[in-house]
Order: sequence, then structure tokens, then C-alpha cells
Amino acid sequence: MKNELLNRMNRYRRGYIKIRITGSNAERFLNLCQHQELRMDRICREGCNYTAVMPADDYFRLRPVIRKTGIRPEISEKRGLPFLLRKNRKRKVLLLCAVLFAGLLYYLSGFLWRIEYEGCYYHTKEQLQSFLEECGIYEGVRKREASCPEIEEKIRSRFTDIGWVSAEISGTVMKIRIKETKMPKLNADKAADGFGEIWQEETGHIVAASDGIVMEISVASGSAQVRAGDVVRRGQILISGVLDVFGDNETLVERRPVLAQGSVVLKTTENYDDRFPLDYEKRVYSGRKKTGLRLELAGIKIFSYSPSNSYPECDIISEMEQYCIGDSFFLPFKAWKTTVREYYMEPAVYSEEEARIAANERLIRYLTERKEGGATLLSSEVSTELEKNACHTSGLLIFQESAWKYRTVNPDEWRLEEGNEHYTEGN
Repeated sequence: MKNELLNRMNRYRRGYIKIRITGSNAERFLNLCQHQELRMDRICREGCNYTAVMPADDYFRLRPVIRKTGIRPEISEKRGLPFLLRKNRKRKVLLLCAVLFAGLLYYLSGFLWRIEYEGCYYHTKEQLQSFLEECGIYEGVRKREASCPEIEEKIRSRFTDIGWVSAEISGTVMKIRIKETKMPKLNADKAADGFGEIWQEETGHIVAASDGIVMEISVASGSAQVRAGDVVRRGQILISGVLDVFGDNETLVERRPVLAQGSVVLKTTENYDDRFPLDYEKRVYSGRKKTGLRLELAGIKIFSYSPSNSYPECDIISEMEQYCIGDSFFLPFKAWKTTVREYYMEPAVYSEEEARIAANERLIRYLTERKEGGATLLSSEVSTELEKNACHTSGLLIFQESAWKYRTVNPDEWRLEEGNEHYTEGN
């Protein structure tokens, strides 16, 4: 479809003609044109005659074929930009408008009229859009003021859980692609646990957030208390925030509190239990609706119509269309269509099949939330049963996740007793 459109545009730009070929050597004429690589389209036979469409500038290349066959084709139609300009060459106002329109398109091509985002899950598009506006990047800014490397660096600095970001300008569109990660990152003097929560204190233990089996452990600061394969309980210290300092003869001389840093991956088991009633209220649409329209030019409202007297209960659906030339040349003209659909609620009861489908959708929604939180599903053993007035789904879910958090280091965990012969006033 795209190639066909480009061919039509190119043919219109060059101009094309429709010719009529008559005579006993008409077929020989067409064969010689093919041999001379003279392109002809839409060849149709009309009795003993033929009609065809060919580029206008190829018409003069027919002279050798005309001399050999004695057939001079007749031009029945002339189409395309060259003939249009020749026909309207005396209409100076039309020519001036065409020049002004071309100049306007050239001027508008120097701005960004659309910003697209890909890979947004934890961070919303609105959040990134608000941050870019603070940095001076918005729809309508000049392209020379939008430096892609600077935008990438600012996003990485502001959102520490975005591991990869790419900004690219194509036409009048800026495409921003990101990949989020829940790996803990340090931000100045602050650290984040396995769930991305900021830890404000200068010292702390890394402890298990749930029961599980240690699959991976790496230590950057502190001392590991477990190894891969160990079974751990919730609250158990995985990486201690207390360092033991030994002197000669393996004698403990000091305990020093630090901020434990590292990464721990646990294999956790979760009992999934979800129940919902079979009786519910179903939304039924009455068929009545109203439509509104809003037109914007470069962010300025030029026309607006909003339906009045909205229904007591209704859905409001807004759709936006932005005029575009080609694939990436968006213009600052937007049309917003708002549809208001009336509905009412009526009592209903899930059938067995509908209840199982609803239970599966609830499970998928829950697993999606866990995945966005950084958990990977390893296996699931879940079953759904219909009870008297409810649908009950239960079973085991096994995840792989960074299920650890920080815990405060208590003074009695690192201070040595006064009776210790190596105790000093600074301990």
C-alpha cells in the first residue's frame, strides 16, 4: 500500500499521459516499447486498438518506435503537476498560495509537534511529559533546541530506575523509548531496597522480606550471612550491616556499623487466594449518545462544541486525531472527538464459564502487577471452584524476585561490652 502510494505521487509529480494506439502494427508497437524499456501501464484493448498510460517525458522517446511501425499514438488525456502548472500559469494568486503553502510546511518542519513514549509501565507517560516540560521540551519547541543526548542524560539522572533510554527525532516527531528496571540504585547518599523504596539511614542490614530460598547473592558492602541454596525466613539477616574488625591472633577489636549493599534474589512461594461473588451489577447501554468536537491549532483552541445535559450515568470517551503528511511529518492541527454514551446498571449473575473467565482475568491482572514490581513467575498451581454464591480461586505461585529490604542496625549489635578487654571509649 505504501509503495503504491509513493508510485502514484511520483507519477503525478512527473506528469503522465493517456495514449490511443491504432493500426495493424499496434501489437508490434507495444512489443518494441517494452524492448526499449518504455514503461506503459493500464494497457487496455478496445477492438483492434489499444489504450495505455505512460510518463509524459517518455513520449518523445517513442520516435524510433514510430519510425519502425508507422504508428503515431494519439494523446487523449494529460494529467499531473507539470500540466497543472502550465494550465494555471496565468493565475498568479493560485501560484502565490502554492508557494506560501510550501513555505509554511517548510517552516513547520523545524518544530516538534508530537512526542511519543514507549516502554512506560511503572512511570506513566504523563510523568515523563511533565518532566520534559520542566526541561523545556514540549510540543511546539524548535528541533534545534531539543538535543537528544541531553534529554537521555536528564531522564537517566532524574529516574534512577530507568536502565536504558533512547531519544530520536524523525520528521516532526520525537520518539522516546525507555526500559525500566527495579534493580536497587544509589542516589547520592540514598539507597533503595529490592522493591525500589528509598532507605534514609546511613547504616542498615539487608533482610528477607518473605520466606524463600536464596538463588543469587552478591555483596558490595557488609558481610553475607547466607549462601545460594539456603532457606531463609522473613526478617532474617541476609547481608549484615555490621563489620567485625580483627586484630592480631584473630582477636575481635571492633565492630563497625555500615550500610549493607548488594543484591539478593529469592525463590518465594505465595498462597494465592481470591474470591468474588457471583451476583454483580452489569452495565447496559441504552443506545443514547452525544458527540462533541474540539479543534486546536498549535495548542490554541479554534473551535469547541461540548454536549450539554449529560446523562446521570455515562461513559465519556475522547479520541484525538493529529493531521500527518506521510509517516512522521505531523502538523500542529488536532481534532478531539468526545462521545458520551448513556448506560444503566441492572442485576446479573455470572454463569460458570463467565465466572471462570473473570477469575482468570483477575489472576492475570495480579500477575501483571507482580511482574511490574520485578517478580518473575516460575510456576503456578491454581484452581477455580464455584461455590454457592461465590467463585473461589486458590493455589500456589512460585516467584523469583528481589524480596529484600533494609532494617535498622541497633547499637547493641555493634557496640562491645565495657567488660571486654579490647573495649575503648570510641566503641
